[in-house]
Amino acid sequence: MNKNEILDKVDKLIIMYKNGELGGEVMPEDANPHLEKSSLENYLYFTLPMALNYQRSSYTLWESTLKTYNDEETRFVFNPKICLEKSFEEVQFALTKYKVALQKQKQTEIWLALCNTWRYKKTI
Repeated sequence: MNKNEILDKVDKLIIMYKNGELGGEVMPEDANPHLEKSSLENYLYFTLPMALNYQRSSYTLWESTLKTYNDEETRFVFNPKICLEKSFEEVQFALTKYKVALQKQKQTEIWLALCNTWRYKKTI
Protein backbone atom coordinates (compact mmCIF):
# COMPACT_ATOMS: atom_id res chain seq x y z
CA MET A 1 0.00 0.00 0.00
CA ASN A 2 1.45 3.38 -0.94
CA LYS A 3 1.33 6.62 1.00
CA ASN A 4 -1.69 8.03 -0.87
CA GLU A 5 -3.74 4.86 -0.28
CA ILE A 6 -2.95 5.01 3.43
CA LEU A 7 -3.90 8.70 3.62
CA ASP A 8 -7.17 8.00 1.79
CA LYS A 9 -8.02 5.30 4.33
CA VAL A 10 -7.16 7.64 7.21
CA ASP A 11 -9.40 10.34 5.71
CA LYS A 12 -12.25 7.81 5.42
CA LEU A 13 -11.76 6.74 9.05
CA ILE A 14 -11.85 10.36 10.22
CA ILE A 15 -15.08 10.98 8.33
CA MET A 16 -16.59 7.79 9.76
CA TYR A 17 -15.53 8.85 13.27
CA LYS A 18 -17.07 12.31 12.87
CA ASN A 19 -20.30 10.73 11.60
CA GLY A 20 -20.43 8.42 14.63
CA GLU A 21 -20.09 5.31 12.48
CA LEU A 22 -17.32 3.66 14.51
CA GLY A 23 -19.34 3.04 17.66
CA GLY A 24 -17.80 3.00 21.10
CA GLU A 25 -19.33 6.32 22.02
CA VAL A 26 -20.90 4.96 25.19
CA MET A 27 -18.49 2.93 27.27
CA PRO A 28 -19.61 0.54 30.03
CA GLU A 29 -18.01 2.64 32.75
CA ASP A 30 -19.93 5.72 31.57
CA ALA A 31 -22.69 4.48 33.88
CA ASN A 32 -21.24 6.15 36.96
CA PRO A 33 -22.25 8.79 39.52
CA HIS A 34 -19.74 11.33 38.09
CA LEU A 35 -17.78 11.76 41.29
CA GLU A 36 -14.86 14.18 41.56
CA LYS A 37 -12.24 12.54 39.34
CA SER A 38 -9.37 12.93 41.81
CA SER A 39 -11.38 11.83 44.87
CA LEU A 40 -10.74 8.64 46.79
CA GLU A 41 -14.44 7.85 46.47
CA ASN A 42 -14.08 7.90 42.66
CA TYR A 43 -11.02 5.65 42.76
CA LEU A 44 -12.84 3.15 44.96
CA TYR A 45 -15.95 3.27 42.77
CA PHE A 46 -13.92 2.27 39.71
CA THR A 47 -11.46 -0.08 41.43
CA LEU A 48 -13.57 -2.37 43.60
CA PRO A 49 -16.08 -3.61 40.98
CA MET A 50 -13.33 -4.39 38.48
CA ALA A 51 -12.21 -7.23 40.73
CA LEU A 52 -15.54 -8.91 39.95
CA ASN A 53 -15.49 -8.26 36.19
CA TYR A 54 -14.53 -11.76 35.10
CA GLN A 55 -16.31 -13.34 32.13
CA ARG A 56 -19.32 -11.06 32.28
CA SER A 57 -20.76 -8.13 30.42
CA SER A 58 -19.01 -4.92 31.44
CA TYR A 59 -22.16 -2.95 30.63
CA THR A 60 -24.18 -5.07 33.05
CA LEU A 61 -21.52 -4.81 35.76
CA TRP A 62 -21.41 -1.03 35.58
CA GLU A 63 -25.21 -0.71 35.50
CA SER A 64 -25.36 -2.90 38.62
CA THR A 65 -22.57 -0.89 40.23
CA LEU A 66 -24.38 2.39 39.66
CA LYS A 67 -27.62 1.00 41.10
CA THR A 68 -25.71 -0.23 44.15
CA TYR A 69 -24.04 3.15 44.60
CA ASN A 70 -27.30 5.08 44.19
CA ASP A 71 -29.10 2.97 46.80
CA GLU A 72 -28.50 4.40 50.29
CA GLU A 73 -28.92 0.89 51.74
CA THR A 74 -26.07 -0.57 49.67
CA ARG A 75 -23.74 2.39 49.03
CA PHE A 76 -21.62 1.51 52.05
CA VAL A 77 -19.81 -1.20 50.05
CA PHE A 78 -17.79 1.55 48.36
CA ASN A 79 -16.37 2.66 51.70
CA PRO A 80 -13.89 -0.01 52.85
CA LYS A 81 -13.88 1.13 56.48
CA ILE A 82 -17.66 0.93 56.81
CA CYS A 83 -17.79 -2.23 54.71
CA LEU A 84 -15.41 -4.00 57.11
CA GLU A 85 -17.58 -3.00 60.08
CA LYS A 86 -20.57 -4.83 58.58
CA SER A 87 -21.26 -8.54 58.82
CA PHE A 88 -20.34 -10.79 55.92
CA GLU A 89 -24.04 -11.32 55.25
CA GLU A 90 -24.76 -7.57 55.09
CA VAL A 91 -21.97 -7.06 52.57
CA GLN A 92 -23.10 -10.10 50.62
CA PHE A 93 -26.66 -8.79 50.47
CA ALA A 94 -25.50 -5.35 49.30
CA LEU A 95 -23.30 -6.81 46.57
CA THR A 96 -25.93 -9.22 45.30
CA LYS A 97 -29.00 -6.96 45.55
CA TYR A 98 -28.29 -5.45 42.11
CA LYS A 99 -25.94 -8.23 41.01
CA VAL A 100 -22.57 -6.54 41.37
CA ALA A 101 -21.54 -9.92 42.76
CA LEU A 102 -22.82 -12.93 40.86
CA GLN A 103 -21.03 -15.54 42.97
CA LYS A 104 -22.33 -14.78 46.45
CA GLN A 105 -19.60 -16.35 48.56
CA LYS A 106 -16.49 -16.03 46.42
CA GLN A 107 -17.07 -12.50 45.17
CA THR A 108 -18.04 -11.19 48.60
CA GLU A 109 -14.76 -12.63 49.91
CA ILE A 110 -12.86 -10.92 47.08
CA TRP A 111 -14.55 -7.58 47.81
CA LEU A 112 -13.79 -7.81 51.52
CA ALA A 113 -10.16 -8.76 50.84
CA LEU A 114 -9.79 -5.62 48.73
CA CYS A 115 -11.45 -3.53 51.40
CA ASN A 116 -9.02 -4.98 53.90
CA THR A 117 -6.06 -3.81 51.81
CA TRP A 118 -7.52 -0.29 51.61
CA ARG A 119 -8.01 -0.28 55.37
CA TYR A 120 -4.36 0.50 55.87
CA LYS A 121 -4.49 3.68 53.82
CA LYS A 122 -4.57 6.79 56.00
CA THR A 123 -7.03 8.53 53.69
CA ILE A 124 -9.87 6.14 54.43
